[in-house]
Parts: sequence; C-alpha cells; structure tokens
Amino acid sequence: MPSISRSRTPCPTHDDAPHLFAAKQAPRVLGVFSYALFGAVFALSVYWVWVAGRTPASDRGVTLDFLWPTYTPQKVRYGEYLAARYQEENPDIDINLILTSDPYRKLQVMIAGRTTPDVIWMGVGWQQFADALVTLDARVAADSEINLEDYFPGLWEAVKWKGEIKALPSSGQVGVIYYNKDLFDEAGAPYPTADWTWDDMVRSAKALTRDFDGDGVIDQYGLQLEQVYRIPFLLYAGQIADSEWRTARMDNPLAIAIMERYRDLIYKDRVMPTPTASAELGMLPMFEAGRVAMHAASGYALESFRKVQFDWDVVSFPWFEFEGKRYRATGLWQEEFSILWNTDAPDDAWQFARWCAGKEMISWAAQDGHIVPGRKDVAHSTQFVDPAKRPANMQAFVDSISFAIPVYPHPDFRRMALEFDPIWQQFMEGTEGKRISAPEAMRQMNETLQRVLDEYNAEHE
Repeated sequence: MPSISRSRTPCPTHDDAPHLFAAKQAPRVLGVFSYALFGAVFALSVYWVWVAGRTPASDRGVTLDFLWPTYTPQKVRYGEYLAARYQEENPDIDINLILTSDPYRKLQVMIAGRTTPDVIWMGVGWQQFADALVTLDARVAADSEINLEDYFPGLWEAVKWKGEIKALPSSGQVGVIYYNKDLFDEAGAPYPTADWTWDDMVRSAKALTRDFDGDGVIDQYGLQLEQVYRIPFLLYAGQIADSEWRTARMDNPLAIAIMERYRDLIYKDRVMPTPTASAELGMLPMFEAGRVAMHAASGYALESFRKVQFDWDVVSFPWFEFEGKRYRATGLWQEEFSILWNTDAPDDAWQFARWCAGKEMISWAAQDGHIVPGRKDVAHSTQFVDPAKRPANMQAFVDSISFAIPVYPHPDFRRMALEFDPIWQQFMEGTEGKRISAPEAMRQMNETLQRVLDEYNAEHE
C-alpha cells in the first residue's frame, strides 16, 4: 500500500508571528523581485533542513512524522524505542523519527516551511505553540481507557492552556536533593529525611563544607542548588502569576524571605559556590567527584550518578518555615505528547500519542529512570520504586511530583527567563560586589513579569 502523500498548509494562527516567518523581515529596498528571490531561497533552505531530518519513504500505509529531542543519550534511546516498538506493533504505520537538539527552533522552521510533523514532544515551553496544537478535550473525554484520576493532578494542569487540553501527559521531571552518603558518614552527620527543614539543610551543609588545606579556599561544598536554578524555590510561594496569567505574583514576603536565605547559602553560610564558580567547575562533575555533598537536580542525573563509586541517595526539597507556617514545593518540568492541528492523519496521530503516553510505555520508561511516571500506579510500582537500584529512596521523586508546580507554563516563557537573568545577576553576584536586596529583586522581577504578561495579553486579545 503506497504511502499517503503529504500536503501541508500553514497554521493561520502563526501568520502574525514574525519569528516564524523570516521572509517577512526582508529589507524594503530589495524591491519586489529581490523579495521574491529571498523568499524562494529561504523556502528552499527550509525544505533541505526538513529533508535532512527525515528517513527515506517506506512502503507502509501511513507515515507519521514524530519530533523528538536529543537532550541526553537516554532521551535519544527513549525516542528510538517508541518509534521502533510502535512500528513493530502496527505494521501499517511508519514512524519517521525526527531527532533534534532544539525542538523549539526545529518546529518553528517546519511550520514556516509548511512541513509540520504530526506528533511532537516539547516539554517545558510547549505553550508557545498552543495555537498550532489540536485541542484534545473531546478525545480524552470519549476515550474509556483514559482516566484523569490515574494521573497526578498537576500533570493535567501542566498540559492545559486557557483551560483546554493541548497534550497528553506522560511524566515529569522534578527537582530533588541528591546526597553523598559517604561524606555524611565521614562527617557524622544524619541523613536528610522526608520531613527535614531548610534549617536542617543548612546545618548539614555547614558540617560538610571543608577547607582541607587551610588556604581559605573551600575544597568541598556542602550544598549545590544552582543545577535547578532558582525558580523552583520561588515556587514555595506558589505560581509566579495568577491562574489566568494576567497578574504577576512574585513580590510577596515569602518569596523575599526564601530568596534571602538562598543567597545567604553563598555569602553568609559559605556552604554553596557562587553561580560563576558553579559554571566554571561544572555542577554535575562536582557531585560526581565528591566535591559537593548535596546536589539539587532532577531525574535526568540518575544515569550519570549511577556510575559513581560512592554511596548516595535522594530526598525531597526541604520544608521552609516562615511566620509560623511550613511551605514546600519543587519545579515540575512536564513531558507530554501533542498533535499538530494540520496533520493529515488525525486518528492515527491520536492513537500514536495516546500509546506513547499510555501505561505500557510509561512503565517501560520508568524502569531505567527515563521519567518520573505521571501515572500513580506506575509511580508506586517496583518498575520505578525498585529497592534493588540506586537510589534506595526513589519514593522521593513520587512524593515530589505530588506537590510540584510547573515551571514557566506560558507561551512567553523564554522571554520571561531572559528578562529575569539580569535581575538575578544583580541579586546573586552584583556589580563590583554590590548586590541588590531581595525586596528590590522581587520588585523588579514582578514588574518585569507584569510587563511581559500585559504585552502578551494585549497582543493576543
């Protein structure tokens, strides 16, 4: 049976997005002929970029283009397994796996070239393509095998935009604390527990920070939180904006308090390297080399850390006590499968997406720690929480996903992060040793976020 010919049309909701259509930026002085020539060259280049990511046509009945990232070796193996296994089970379907190191840019180019894939994995930031994705509420409601109660509730919220389901959740990554048990044993320090507090974390970090040769330079740090950046700790105070993403909510007493304590780890307690030192030394290598006793990271670090010789384990982020109350959160970097609005095989694309996000594939991925399963039954099974594998406390990932909050779940997430960076720099390191205060940093970040939200909402209304 010959392959279905694929004819794509551009997504009308992206016609007004100049970053997706570079031809619109041609200088006016080129004239009509030059403009047309420029557009032709651009279209040809887009075509070859697309062709380079494709596999030769097969004799199967339907071909589904599947966009997948190459962030880590295990991520590549995950995508390759999904494509190969589905083709084995469905001989009439060809899964054309399109691997890319930057799925966001790749999808932009494919949309511009009218060669959009059928099914995509985007992770954090998928919302920027929300208008190009199929709304799945009706399909989810009609599918008797999909039970929303089987998943951690935060996962379903993470795949909605403007109240509509735009993807099928499969899993997520959450921030936890990895700790070197051998270093704890040497220092005679108690291991962290599920109920530990920020004060407990600082106390342990002080006991584990060492200057072995007395030269004033720290040789072993007690703590390293920069791998997950700072947003997960700000989320202790709740999401950074209201549920409608109209009002910024970063400037509040709890956020100010936790950011002050965060910076104190570097300059007051001296248990954590500066961001510059962390970048120079390498955050994962510092933990692997035994130069950091406690290290914040998500599940992607499991494969690397399972190769080290020392004993280690994981624990959820600590509780933060403030004005007589206790708070805790962590970041959720969700993983999901979406369908492009102009697929010419919508039913086949749906079957493939729901299979990728289904129990069987989530269970497979959970075995090697590729994901933190979004399904409760898999998350609590021995396929994920396996006492025979390190870390012994895999339960910490399950516990954490139950209170995790999505990181930057907004179409303008890249702009937010970029515009926050200079403020973070002035707060964390400053200029010539002069750093802005936590209240000033939160005020500036709140104003920045409000401006981004106002401009986005004005443009899209």
